Amino acid sequence: MVWQHFYNGDSYEYIYLAENLKQGSYYGANPLLEPDVYRLTVRTPVYPLYIFMIYNILGYYNWIILLMQNLASVASCFLIYRTFRQLCPAPKYSWIMGLMIACYPAQMIFASMVTPDILLQFFLMLYFRQLLFFLNNPAPRRVGYMSLWLILATLTKPVVYPFLLLHFGWTLILAFRHRKATLSLTGALPLVVMVAYGLWNQQRTGLFHISSIQSINMLDFNIRRFQEVRYGKPHADSVYQREHAAIDTLPGLKEKYEYASQAAARILRADLPAYALFHARESLRFFIDPGKSEIDLFAGSLTYHGLLKKVNFYTSLREGGLRGAWNYLRQFPTFLLVLVVIIFNLLRVAGSILFVFNRKIPLQIRLACSIYVIYFAAVTGPVANTRYFLPVMLVCAAMAAVGWGHFLSRKRKRPLLKSML
Repeated sequence: MVWQHFYNGDSYEYIYLAENLKQGSYYGANPLLEPDVYRLTVRTPVYPLYIFMIYNILGYYNWIILLMQNLASVASCFLIYRTFRQLCPAPKYSWIMGLMIACYPAQMIFASMVTPDILLQFFLMLYFRQLLFFLNNPAPRRVGYMSLWLILATLTKPVVYPFLLLHFGWTLILAFRHRKATLSLTGALPLVVMVAYGLWNQQRTGLFHISSIQSINMLDFNIRRFQEVRYGKPHADSVYQREHAAIDTLPGLKEKYEYASQAAARILRADLPAYALFHARESLRFFIDPGKSEIDLFAGSLTYHGLLKKVNFYTSLREGGLRGAWNYLRQFPTFLLVLVVIIFNLLRVAGSILFVFNRKIPLQIRLACSIYVIYFAAVTGPVANTRYFLPVMLVCAAMAAVGWGHFLSRKRKRPLLKSML
């Protein structure tokens, strides 16, 4: 709190939205400035309501917001540790999970920033915990808890909402297998809530949608980054400026949103195979990205604006290979920390792979973990960064702890067996 680096670019939208709720306005920007139609629906309600309740019940103290988030962060770590310890015990290597968490600074950084990512992680860990326990010992009430946590997670950040279809499809299979229609009805609750939320947005804007950030992300991040890689930055900038010039002439959110979505689809169709490969590669980066920008922001080290306008880490890697990436990183004071994080990210990936192929662990648990992790990697793609990895980081850390635990225990036993023979 003394250091004062607990805001990022999104924080102010959530705070404005929380403040505007007092006047009965659902708007994520300064109401005294020129209206921005995107800010009507850019943020979902759970985190603004969280800020609203703290500000209006306990006072305007950001340290309370951050204290509660740190408690939620610790609770998430504890819940997933206990869940895997119970269902997939590893032979005396639980310390590996602690090491995997400690060597991922984003867990601590986002817990101490005014952003919804730790809250999202907390709800999803509660969901995932119930899922694993249900797979181990099916109990219908767990599906109800899962639906509740999934509703809260989706209303915290819209990245979760496509997952609702997976959840509902799974409960349909369960209902057919166990001949209990209530399972599918309970599984449909998150979809019903999100449809209701979309209809409310339609009433306010004329467009049925969950969040206006969907069209922004696709055109401004996915497409722009793809074109930078394929055609170069000048071409990507010209396309961005051309499309936004057209968007700015349109009157309302419905027209802007639909044009942005159609423009993104048009550009994708022209380069679909190349984009598919690009998206797949970026999804793999999801597991390795060290979160350098978050480390710099939190440490107050964003003093390289002139350099950053010209080049970044991924541009250096693409144009200069490993040598270019190495030369780029050496310029920054957080270099050694970033290097350690990358090493442990790779160890986490390796341990997770050991977990997935470990036949001692029940197949349904390995499949559930894999599908959950792959979903977030596939959905985020080119916008992959540490905030989107947080919902799966603790799961991957637990998988790695179990995977490495079994691997190291086998290594220990082999010399003993050889000496006995």
